[in-house]
Amino acid sequence: MTTSGGSRGDSNESSQKGTTMAVSPNSDVDQLNQGFVDMSLNSNQDNSWDLFLGNKNGDGGGWRSWVQPDTKKTDESANNQISGDYIYVSEDELLSDDYDSDDSQESHDTRKKNPWFSEFFGILDDLTPQQINEPVRQWHCPACQNGPCSIKWYRGMKSFLTHIKTKGTRRPKLHRDLAKLLDEELCRRGAMVIQSGESYGKWKGLDKDVKDHEIVWPPMVIVMNTQLQQDENEKWIGIGTQELLSYFDSYEAVRARSSFGPEGHRGMSVLIFDTSAVGYLEAERLSKEFEHEGLGRDAWDHYPNVFHLEGNKRQLYGFMATKEDLEIFNQYSHAKLKMKFELVSYQEKVVKRLKQMNEDSQQLHWYKKKVAKQEISLKALEESFWIVSQKLKKLEEESRIVRERTQLYHEQNKEEMDFQEKFFKDQLKVIQDARNAYKKEESKRIEKSCVDERKEKVES
Repeated sequence: MTTSGGSRGDSNESSQKGTTMAVSPNSDVDQLNQGFVDMSLNSNQDNSWDLFLGNKNGDGGGWRSWVQPDTKKTDESANNQISGDYIYVSEDELLSDDYDSDDSQESHDTRKKNPWFSEFFGILDDLTPQQINEPVRQWHCPACQNGPCSIKWYRGMKSFLTHIKTKGTRRPKLHRDLAKLLDEELCRRGAMVIQSGESYGKWKGLDKDVKDHEIVWPPMVIVMNTQLQQDENEKWIGIGTQELLSYFDSYEAVRARSSFGPEGHRGMSVLIFDTSAVGYLEAERLSKEFEHEGLGRDAWDHYPNVFHLEGNKRQLYGFMATKEDLEIFNQYSHAKLKMKFELVSYQEKVVKRLKQMNEDSQQLHWYKKKVAKQEISLKALEESFWIVSQKLKKLEEESRIVRERTQLYHEQNKEEMDFQEKFFKDQLKVIQDARNAYKKEESKRIEKSCVDERKEKVES
């Protein structure tokens, strides 16, 4: 709800002219400033304020059996328990917490049916409270399944509970949800386990209901005593917005405004911060720094020193803005010029946002680590690719040389084969001609022998 306007009731004051003035705790801003009308200022007091803050920067898949009833199991039984397919899960998947739960929307029995826990609670339902609390009984962690610790046995329910309640890495959220679910299940079944050396139900902590309060939004810090002097028209003038921002530039205020009335500057200014949890923390840091220097709300209301003792400069006071402060600030402002603000829940606007920022920061840190690993892997792949490319180029060059040499050898061999072919053909022709000549001569000799034989027969 946006709130503007309003005024504070008038109250009595007593003032005394001079270099100092005592003001009653409930004095109005205009009444306080009226006491300085006749005050004479030295030349070194004009256009000057003094800010005394100590430090501007401010310091201010799974197993077939999740439980082993007895350590004296046979080897065959043990082998059967750890049989089954083992699914590889990368380190990034183990470190990330992709598991999401909504306890407020699901009943206890529904959460027991979660795929991560269903087999574990199915076995647990078959056991009596006495069997659950047997010190010799051993347990597997369902939240660690498929991970490096999935083969580990936890002897006794106490040891198992200690593991799921204190697991800091590899699915921590899943382990915490399992711990809550198991605690509730054991309570329902009357098998509550008390850790060694601990007592249960002997202390009372804080109320579960978180106390909340309303704050002004956007975050603002009221800066008092920002008047300087009266002009020729007897109107008060004071600090400018840019000058005010420059005094507190280390606190990251986004803008500043001053309050004006019928008599001019009212000596009341406001620093406005970013509408975020960080903006509220910056405003709160500035307010605490004022308070640490003794320049907070209590000092201004009860014993303000308008001028600093050293240097005769006006001393600035500051504190976190409240609804009443802004109503006084808007007292003489027109509707469109009034400071717009609203009252919001501190838990909603600051606490929850800071928690969300923390979660986002952790998630960002995880992603940065993941990206760094990917960059390392990418660099290794690039180096491997370069090496393989060089080897491929070398192989291609060697292959080209082999092809050229093979082609050269082929041409040489072809030329040699052609020569040998011609040579052998010539030799064959010579042999063939010699053979034909021999056959011809032999045929003539035989014919001559036959003729001679016939002649001899005729003569005889």
